[in-house]
Amino acid sequence: MVAAPVAHDPVTHDPAGRHMRHPVGALAQWLDDGRLHLHHGPIDLLIGVDGAPDAVKQACSAAKDRFDTVLEELVSELAILRRPVDQLGRPPTGGVAARMWAATIPHADSYRDENYITAMAAVAGAVADEILSVMRAAADVDRIYVNNGGDIALYLNPAGAAVPPYSIGICADPDVVFHTHVDAVASIDDGGMRLAANAFAGTIKISAADQVGGIATSGWKGRSQSLGIADLVTVLAPTAAAADVAATLIANAVWPDDNPKSHWPGVHRQPANEAAPDSDLGTRLVTVDVDRLPDQIIKNALRRGAGVAEDMRQSGKISAAYGVVQGQGFICGGATTKPPVQAVLPDENP
Repeated sequence: MVAAPVAHDPVTHDPAGRHMRHPVGALAQWLDDGRLHLHHGPIDLLIGVDGAPDAVKQACSAAKDRFDTVLEELVSELAILRRPVDQLGRPPTGGVAARMWAATIPHADSYRDENYITAMAAVAGAVADEILSVMRAAADVDRIYVNNGGDIALYLNPAGAAVPPYSIGICADPDVVFHTHVDAVASIDDGGMRLAANAFAGTIKISAADQVGGIATSGWKGRSQSLGIADLVTVLAPTAAAADVAATLIANAVWPDDNPKSHWPGVHRQPANEAAPDSDLGTRLVTVDVDRLPDQIIKNALRRGAGVAEDMRQSGKISAAYGVVQGQGFICGGATTKPPVQAVLPDENP
């Protein structure tokens, strides 16, 4: 899928010839398949680049150099980034932090007071966007992806007529990836969302013409905390930071009713700061486990999440979204217009 150099002149190697350590603790490694792996504390990036060898080398060198200081910069503004965005008088100064703020501030009017949002909702996507940006500035390449734990920044050169699209696999369940049939007569409701009768997985093909620059996934089964019951919500948006925020908010909205504090049998929650003492969500209840739920409860929750997703799509914040709860899901990509990307779903297994 990707092409990358097998050596990098400005970087030192360990005796095995594979690892490169930097003064601030970042680690860079060329993988056997040619991808670049960057790691520092909680940040773990996988980077793939296609293009002329010299251009690929320049782009990867720029990624490594920029990555050296990303974590340090974020830590220096962490107190600001954990505050509700509607309470910030000015944007943060760091490059990644500014991207986080820019991605969350469009949602500030809708998410405030007890229902606040912080810039931390965009942190993974913003890091991916920042690294992709410096790579694009450093060299003219065909394609780049920067995968930060599943939140992915993408670039496909629109001037490259022969640049192939990216094919990105979407799983239906973070625990067990399985394929099943998507109901061909699934209902279309007023919001333009399609409720799928079964869990589904498939492949999304993204070309330069689709103008999708980021993909992100959120849900209670993921690595971040979630207020809702979605197993996962995956979003396509103009940037990875925008997709990151939207996936978080849509997943939070996948809840059976309009009261986020209501109690539902089979849904196990606890204060966010009990699960993670430094959580920016404070005492808000986050989902830690979900028993098997009645179908109607699942459908109600999915419709709420799909409604939020459609509102974001209509306002231009995202391109498409899909979500899953226990084998049922929604697709939000425009039921009456051509979807912004092509979703190819597998046939029913025999």
